[in-house]
Amino acid sequence: MASQFFTFIAGALFALFSMALGQTNLLQTNVTTNWNPTGEGCVDTVGFLSCYADQGTTANSCADACSVSNKKGSAPYNTCVTACDQLWYAGNIGCWLQSCWNQVYSCGYQLTAMYYFHGTGLPQNSDVPFYPPPNNASAGACSCNLGYVYGNVSAVSTSMQGSNCEVIAGGDNATLYECECCGLSWPISNILTACPKSDLSIISLQTFITEVEKTLAPSTDKCAILNNGSETCVKNYNFPWVGTMAYNPLSLPAGEPGTAALSNTVGNAFTVFPSTAVVTLTLLSSYTSTITPASFVATAAANKLSISGTSLLGLPTSTRSTSVATTSTAAAFTTTTKASSGAKTKGDRLLLLLAVVLVIIGVL
Repeated sequence: MASQFFTFIAGALFALFSMALGQTNLLQTNVTTNWNPTGEGCVDTVGFLSCYADQGTTANSCADACSVSNKKGSAPYNTCVTACDQLWYAGNIGCWLQSCWNQVYSCGYQLTAMYYFHGTGLPQNSDVPFYPPPNNASAGACSCNLGYVYGNVSAVSTSMQGSNCEVIAGGDNATLYECECCGLSWPISNILTACPKSDLSIISLQTFITEVEKTLAPSTDKCAILNNGSETCVKNYNFPWVGTMAYNPLSLPAGEPGTAALSNTVGNAFTVFPSTAVVTLTLLSSYTSTITPASFVATAAANKLSISGTSLLGLPTSTRSTSVATTSTAAAFTTTTKASSGAKTKGDRLLLLLAVVLVIIGVL
């Protein structure tokens, strides 16, 4: 029987991160945000913006297709729309690989990939190219490796790694809280070791820490097991620490988590696309897009925008009024990028419906 501790962990993480990433209803506009809404520094700015616009335009067609044989608001209609959603998340990744591949280590690309995994409910894996970035990524890289951060939080909510604290404790509250202190510390420790000064409001990290503090408050020794590093927690309870630093959620260092806006370092992740001339992107159970990456241009560079909380900073005045979303108001999304944006598949309604049906089958 799974422990109540892990039930709390999974429920809390899913609730908090769903709220933070904007997954509150079928529209999910935050999940499909373009985190480089001006295409700044992309190898093909026009193609990049056109690709994102195509995703929104095709969204209306997908919503219409879902309502052809399903009543709006019905369970089959909602299932169809969810499948459309998932295909849009995949299509957005294609836009970056086709027209902004020089920024694949950036905060914007990482957020796009993170929203794909979050929105589809899939555990983070290596299916999305260049995500997470390698630890030594430097030029054009985000100030915090968001793929690594999200990998830690999603590992808790999807695999519940570690020991069953209630079974180990056998009714002994001191042992139970010692185990829970370890279990609630390891993802926080891994994240803060990597990004101690970054503002991680976008994944609601501080909110999660506040809930953890409430849960561990009854610990009589205030999680003393964490005071000497991670060794005892790893040895006794098998929690997956990276390194030896153990952060005690009940007494975090001042200024951590930090408030520094997420930003990109100067330069390009690549100046030559590190693969073949044509890329086949395969995601989900039915999304396949053949992409021809745009040629590198001298104007390509890092995106200078920064992210504080959930808002982009540094937008031109003409763009700021529309925030960062370039999404349709429809609650349904495209299957692939269009041929004009580097993919060879068209937005034909029959193909769209077929792809949606395949995704639905995969979900069921």
